[in-house]
Amino acid sequence: MEERNRIAREIHDVLAHSLGALSVQIQAARAVLTDQGDVARALELLGQAQRMTTDGLKETRRALLALRGGTPRLRQGLADLGAAHQNRHRAAVSFQVSGEPRSLSADAWLALTRAAQEALVNTAKYAPHQLVEVRLEYREGRTALTIANRLPDPAGGESPGLETANGGYGLAGMRERLRLIDGSLSAGPHDGKWVVDAEVPQ
Repeated sequence: MEERNRIAREIHDVLAHSLGALSVQIQAARAVLTDQGDVARALELLGQAQRMTTDGLKETRRALLALRGGTPRLRQGLADLGAAHQNRHRAAVSFQVSGEPRSLSADAWLALTRAAQEALVNTAKYAPHQLVEVRLEYREGRTALTIANRLPDPAGGESPGLETANGGYGLAGMRERLRLIDGSLSAGPHDGKWVVDAEVPQ
């Protein structure tokens, strides 16, 4: 039952995230065509949707590999996520690694990868076009991931939170996932930035 729940969680996370984002993009393209007749903008949105589909397929393959017991290098996976965010949202992403890299369990790798994805989704939603700072630290007995971005203007509307628009696929779900493997996740304001910190044992 535990393994079935784990597989179901992975399928939900990958598909809910990828298909939800793709649906929003296609709806936007349709609205641009029907309401504004802007073919050039609609084609741009559809091009972005196609790239999102490619990213979703890559993520599905990564999840399947992890479920089979193999884990790609976390450093490369995070770098790929940062590059995709930068291309999709036109926001700069800095990426730093410290400590001696080591292999992680499949559960730890997936937990940090999902936390990074959700933090980037929140950044795009609440602080578009802002620099995103990603830091991976290999500490003694722990591996830590920090993602930070400048806080939006309080007068500008919503503030970041632990939930996003994907129907429960949010940082609160990531916190729950990390707790299952004796990890931790925190998210909140610090020194004018919104900071997400995730840690796993190893």
